[in-house]
Order: sequence, then C-alpha cells, then structure tokens
Amino acid sequence: MVAERKAPVPGGGEVLVDVLAAPITPLDLLCASGTSYFGTPATPYVPGVQGVGTSGGRTVWFPSPAGMAPGDGSMAEVAAVPEAALVELPDGVDPVRLAALGLSAVAAHMALTWCGELAAGEQVIVLGAGGVVGQAAVQLART
Repeated sequence: MVAERKAPVPGGGEVLVDVLAAPITPLDLLCASGTSYFGTPATPYVPGVQGVGTSGGRTVWFPSPAGMAPGDGSMAEVAAVPEAALVELPDGVDPVRLAALGLSAVAAHMALTWCGELAAGEQVIVLGAGGVVGQAAVQLART
C-alpha cells in the first residue's frame, strides 16, 4: 500500500534532506520478504537505508537513521537525518549513480581518507580488492 504522509519533523541534531535517489539494497529486499535479521519492520514502513539528496544547498549522501522505525526510510521525498551522518558530495555529481555506489563506496572513501589519511601521490595496498568495498578503494586510490 502506498500512502501520502506528512514531512518528518527533524529532532535534535537532525536536518531535512530532499531525497534525489535511493538504491534498493540487500537489506531492503530482506525487509520486503520478511526475512530481515532485524525482524519485521514497524509500520507504516518506508524502505531505504541510504540515499543521495540535498540539504542546506549541498548535495549529500546519507544513511537513514535505522531503516526499521516507522517512516524513517530513504525512499521518501524528504528524510530527517542526523546532520553528523551527512557526507557532502562534489558539485555536478549524478545522484542516481552515487546512490547506486552507496555504502560500499563511502566505506572505501572513509578508509582511505579518514582512517588512512591517504594523500595525493602516496601508494596504497588494498587487501580484499576482490570485494565491492575493495574495488571501490582501488578506483578511489587511482584518482
């Protein structure tokens, strides 16, 4: 059943994100089939655990807060998201392509930049480059 709902009201530390694109992830499929390791989602359920949107004039990648509470998914027109969870994206990016990259690319970027503090011109070894996160890390390290 699809129904209209009111826009969420942001809580403390949250901002509203106008959603541009949200991928269907394995967790979304598990929730839809009723086989999620979180159990059955609470209703009214809005699917989606991550997405790309705009907030405060910036294009951002965002995770939904939990993906399981009533109405908190990223497959809504507007989502309330913790501001600290937003990842600002460069101008001119394609939101649909970035949403498709999703969490794997964000994990690779964070590992290289936030944790590894990789700088231009440095060399990197990516262990596990056969996996999705590893493949994204290899591509990001090349740029």
